[in-house]
Order: sequence, then C-alpha cells, then structure tokens
Amino acid sequence: MKKINQKIEGNNNIQVAGDFIKTEKLITRTQVVHDPGLHINDAQAKEIKDRVKKIAESRSEESKYSFGQAYNALYKKYSITSYKLLQKDQYEDAIKWLDRQIAIYRPKLKNADNERYRKDMYKAIHARANQVGIDIHEFAVTSLGLKKPLSSLTELSDARLNKLYTKLYSIKI
Repeated sequence: MKKINQKIEGNNNIQVAGDFIKTEKLITRTQVVHDPGLHINDAQAKEIKDRVKKIAESRSEESKYSFGQAYNALYKKYSITSYKLLQKDQYEDAIKWLDRQIAIYRPKLKNADNERYRKDMYKAIHARANQVGIDIHEFAVTSLGLKKPLSSLTELSDARLNKLYTKLYSIKI
C-alpha cells in the first residue's frame, strides 16, 4: 500500500484517501390523501384551522397552550390523525365543539389581553345577533335594562358585555 501525505486547511473539509461513503439521514413521511366524497373539503378544513388557531390564541401567554395541543384535542375527540381527515358528517359537530372550546377559553384572554378579549366578544355577539336576526343595540337596551339608547357595544362595561353575550346565546334558534 502506498503512503499518502495530505495537508488541509479551513473548516468543514473532508480528507479522503481511498473509498468515501457518506450516509445521509433518511426520513420517511407518509402523506394521507383524503377521499373528497368522505372527508371535509378545503373550505371546511380552513374553517376548522381558523377555529383551532383562535383557541390557541385565546389562551393566556402563561398557559403556554400551543396549536399542537389544540389540534391534539380535536384529533382525540374525533379519533383522527389530521383535521383534513374529518368526515363530512362530523363537520357541523366539530364546528360546534370548537366554538364551545373558544368560549371556554375566552375569559382567560380577558385577563391577559382585555382589548383582544373585547374585540372577540364584539365579533361573537354580532355574529349571533345576525344568526338570530335581531338588532343587537335594541336587544342590549331591553335585555340589560339600559336607560338610554346604545349606539355601540364599546359603551358597555366588561360585565355588561358578558351579560349581553350570555343572554344572546341563551336564545334558542
């Protein structure tokens, strides 16, 4: 065998005197393709994703509740491995369940970020008022027993805003 003298300078250099074999880490990923006739479509998947994002964001910073934990709760509830694999007949139930989760964690947001909490409450109240088909300002005046007309929900205190939310969501459709 012949003696080989090599000299190298610099960083991340490889010296080879003979055969060179380099192995790379092999990562195998399985992509599940859903059946459009059985599973939710892309628009429905986006709705699910948006609600999961809202759950994760509505938790206070101290709780360190992540998107992964929110998705895992959904996966556990419906025994799925991806939200895109949710069956079409489970979609409405999943939306209702996610909305309940958002409502559960909303009070925690009140202490962490009151402004975002109030904006979230305004959106929820207006959406429900449209769903029920009532004028929210008139409903607020009558249900809260206000003495003067209400031009905006921003005029309400946190307690009254919460009371309005509760009364509005107690209305059966």
